[in-house]
Amino acid sequence: MSPEALAEMLNAPALPAPEGITPNFDNPSNANGLAWFVTTFCMVVATMCLLLRLYVRVILEKKFRAEEILVILAYGAYWGTAYAGYSLIFTPGYYVHTWNLHNGDLVKPLYYILVYGCCYSATLPLIKSAILMDWCRVFVPVQKSRNSFWWGCAAIISLQCLWGLLCVILLNMQCRPHEAIWKFYLPSKCYSLPDVMLTSASVQVVSDIAMFLLPQRIIWGLGMNWQKKIGVSVLFGVGILACVAAILRLVKTVAFASETDTMYLIGPLLFWACAEMTCGFFIFSVPCLSKLIIESGLPGRVKNALGFNSRSSEHSNADSLEEGHIALQETGSESQTRLHDGVQSNVTNPTVQVMRTTDVTVSNDAH
Repeated sequence: MSPEALAEMLNAPALPAPEGITPNFDNPSNANGLAWFVTTFCMVVATMCLLLRLYVRVILEKKFRAEEILVILAYGAYWGTAYAGYSLIFTPGYYVHTWNLHNGDLVKPLYYILVYGCCYSATLPLIKSAILMDWCRVFVPVQKSRNSFWWGCAAIISLQCLWGLLCVILLNMQCRPHEAIWKFYLPSKCYSLPDVMLTSASVQVVSDIAMFLLPQRIIWGLGMNWQKKIGVSVLFGVGILACVAAILRLVKTVAFASETDTMYLIGPLLFWACAEMTCGFFIFSVPCLSKLIIESGLPGRVKNALGFNSRSSEHSNADSLEEGHIALQETGSESQTRLHDGVQSNVTNPTVQVMRTTDVTVSNDAH
């Protein structure tokens, strides 16, 4: 293509305007204020959640495990999405109709969308793997235990990691040469990107629903009173937020894939993707709340509502949440209690120190 022909093509409208609408190429309406608020709010929430987690685990408990490494890596990739999200505010802007843009106005946005998609595809597998590994420490305390919960977590982690890697590869191989992904005027061979986006959104919805349901069966089989079960269920049930965000993102992805006004529809899609990632950081930090609740000056009725109804039971319940010291497995009409070395038993005398791991059968007395 000659320079003159290229310049003419880049100066042409990106999409024909609907009948009766006059394109506004100079100052089209937008919702950049909303984009600033959503992106900044999500970044602040995710940052606070990460700092909360690191404060409790590293500062208070003097522990730094694989989960913390994964979440820090996820946070770095999350900033990649923030970079792309903020950049789109300046060009072309959020909620700008495609017919108000020239072809040349699409080059930078397409590059930023590629960056956003790659970082998003890295953030979710990292943060979800960290969440599930952390939950395994709580619900599968015995190192060599491989129950259905452990296998469920392993399956989701494998799916997330494999699809995340494949998605990044597919996004970067959608056009040959690579630059043609955003420099669409180059001679190239490309495949349809919306198919990858729809698959990605569907995978995340399925995994989020599975992560929400996984811990609930174990929680309601625990040997504790119903107030504590509700409190623990709420703590581990905040994954419903991620489910809602993922479903709404899927809805917006379907609209994006089926409509031609893509620059207008990319805004809400990115908003819900940002909310979905932010929910991941929030879910990861929630188990640390039990320790902060105990050490805080919250009124007794608030602690009772969360299942922390006495000082001694508070510590027992918090320890079981944070370290997986106590895991109760439902076996028909009886329960088995697995105890770790040096942990006080809460089913016999609380002053007895258990010096080895064992299985015992106990009766479940109502409190």
